[in-house]
Amino acid sequence: MTPAHITVRGSHSATLAPEQATVHASLSAEGRSAEPIFHKVTTALAEVSTALESLHHPKRGPVIKYAIDQVRTGSHRPWNDEGKQLPLVHTTAVSITALFTDFDALGKWVAWSAGVEGLSIGYINWALTDAKRLAVERRTRQKAVRDAKRRAQDYADALDLGAVRVRSISDPGLGEGPQHKVFLARSMAAPVDEPPAFELRPDEIMISAEVEATFSVGR
Repeated sequence: MTPAHITVRGSHSATLAPEQATVHASLSAEGRSAEPIFHKVTTALAEVSTALESLHHPKRGPVIKYAIDQVRTGSHRPWNDEGKQLPLVHTTAVSITALFTDFDALGKWVAWSAGVEGLSIGYINWALTDAKRLAVERRTRQKAVRDAKRRAQDYADALDLGAVRVRSISDPGLGEGPQHKVFLARSMAAPVDEPPAFELRPDEIMISAEVEATFSVGR
């Protein structure tokens, strides 16, 4: 019997809840005078730094690491709707990132941040830990290969060709679903002396793998 070749695609996807979240925030202000604006931002930054440091522990969390860029200053002359250039405006800004492993603590920090003038949250990046992601990627690849073999065997069985044997496998690469999304969630009741918290509802993370494989049947 002349060997026959069967080429198929196999795939598998896994959906998991995120395990950690990186907050991307910025602290900024602008005004006619440079010194008051700089002082305003650096004062608020000290408050933010203190709050993050109180939550920081590299292993236990809830913040396992955070970073604060150097304060940036600048100035520009804006234009009005009539095309007239306005007086000089001074700006001061700084970027802040923090990696949370406890989403309840993250929600409380987000609610607290609403009371800091000039502090805004751009987005939250939801992700798996490196160890979990690597383990899931490995299982996903293996299941994609098994799916390809099952598909090839289905064709072989339909033609009574016998068991298939792999000849080649091509890996186009792993795919991963969106990791970040600007959140909005409902506020939850909190004691009078505490700010309201947010119940965060992050999207699940999807990891998928696809392979192209060629199998042979017959002698």
